[in-house]
Amino acid sequence: MNDSVVKSKLEPELKKLAWWRFAPWVLSACCIMGLVWMRFGAEVYDFGFLNVVSYMLFLAAWIMGLLGLILTTRPSVWLTALLAPVAVGALLLAFYRLDRVDSEIVPKFVWRWNKAAALPDSHGAASADDAFFAPRNTDYPHFLGPHANSTLTAIQVETNWVEHPPKIAWKQPIGNGWSGFAVQGNAAYTMEQREQEEWVSCYDANSGQLLWHYAIPGLHFNPMGGTGPRATPTIYQGRIYAQSAVSELVCLDMRTGELVWSFDTLKAAQATQAEFEASVAWGRSASPVVVEGKVIVPLGGAATSKLQSLVALDAKTGQEIWRAGNHQISYSTPVAATLLGQPQILYISEATVAAHAINDGAELWSTKWPSHSNGDASVSQPIVVDDSHVFLSKGYGGGAVLLKISKNESAWSAETVWKTEGVLRTKFTSCVIKDGHAYGLNDGILECVNLETGKRTWKKGRYRHGQVLLVGDTLVITAENGSVVLVATDPQEHHELASLQVIGDVTWNTAALSGDRLLMRNSDEAACVILPLKSPSPTTSANDAAPIKENAVE
Repeated sequence: MNDSVVKSKLEPELKKLAWWRFAPWVLSACCIMGLVWMRFGAEVYDFGFLNVVSYMLFLAAWIMGLLGLILTTRPSVWLTALLAPVAVGALLLAFYRLDRVDSEIVPKFVWRWNKAAALPDSHGAASADDAFFAPRNTDYPHFLGPHANSTLTAIQVETNWVEHPPKIAWKQPIGNGWSGFAVQGNAAYTMEQREQEEWVSCYDANSGQLLWHYAIPGLHFNPMGGTGPRATPTIYQGRIYAQSAVSELVCLDMRTGELVWSFDTLKAAQATQAEFEASVAWGRSASPVVVEGKVIVPLGGAATSKLQSLVALDAKTGQEIWRAGNHQISYSTPVAATLLGQPQILYISEATVAAHAINDGAELWSTKWPSHSNGDASVSQPIVVDDSHVFLSKGYGGGAVLLKISKNESAWSAETVWKTEGVLRTKFTSCVIKDGHAYGLNDGILECVNLETGKRTWKKGRYRHGQVLLVGDTLVITAENGSVVLVATDPQEHHELASLQVIGDVTWNTAALSGDRLLMRNSDEAACVILPLKSPSPTTSANDAAPIKENAVE
């Protein structure tokens, strides 16, 4: 059989095979169309998950396109398509380094030779007198404020910033970490990472001067979550209670920073840092809660050991009083609450939301609220709506739930009133409640939900994963980009009233409002913004607020 005959017989088959050379191009186009389709429907998804999928689709499109070039072009063409992006990437990485990722898994790069900003030092700082630390009725003594619900009802923010503009009193670098500020008098307390130490720091709220620090040896780092401590200190009867991201819970004198006592949570849980962080990947984040003379913090442990959710210590001595719960911990802070007339501690663990008796930790009621502290984590706080209702919200597709708490003789129960997965998916933040409506950041977009029905009334304003503070009738939002934004609490529609850029991007930390001083920070910078207030008058500074008798702030 001669060559011409063979060629004539194989030619139809070769033509069929030729079409397969273009199959990678078709697959590449499908990946690009899938990416575009997902981006148009971005609000339906978790933005972080969406970005991860987008990166994968983009990489698949490039690989398929490269394969298509290999099958249809000369080596010089496809080698250029392969080596050019690699060369450009290598060149960029030679000049820039990855600093962190934001809440939506977007990488943040910085100039490789950037000099680190000089951090404040307490050496030589003047010691403040007792009046400096004296408590006031404007204090913000712990995580999420005096009522632990991000709500201040006694004051109103002036929303006309054209006639009454806010002022940045000071702004300066700060050590890494996601801790917020707690304020008493003129003293502001936070936590920050300084090299291989976690600092509990005391600042002058008026000037930003560092007055003292207490160093806890240890370093927590996660490439997705960053470096440093997460918990906000708690002020109680002249003492500071602070939980490191690694292990140590310390009690300090609020005026001097001297150690009163310490408690090693890892040792108590019989776990190493590596064992613990295999399950709780982003470190200990809960702030200490002080109630009825007890300091209560999550305990947890290694996944292979006996898990205990909470531990209670004597606030004066640090002696252990009780342990409660048998689930791994989350990133939520325990909440002191009163339901059906009985004081109790509410806590969201990795698996449940449960209420415990304050005196001995006995479980009163619980219901499932599943998460994974190395994945779809629970961060948001449970919110007591009234004497018998508790509101929950969660990111990573979790949504929101309203529970009705009942008690029949000695038996407690929690019944779901409604559950809506698509609303108030609060990833790093918690909601606030005003006039029967919940306001919160649904995967970074502000949303209003009717508490009676669980239905959304509006969703608008992409502030990403910042924090929400309710001040009178106004939402004071510290957005992830470091700006302060005022939004009206109107259940009918979204009204953005004013905004001010203050600090840099990736601002996840909770803010603290003491009088007219809004203290905010992220993992690089801290600032004090003087907000104009309607009551007291805009000319009345928090420094002029009358001191009050020091009571137990719980």
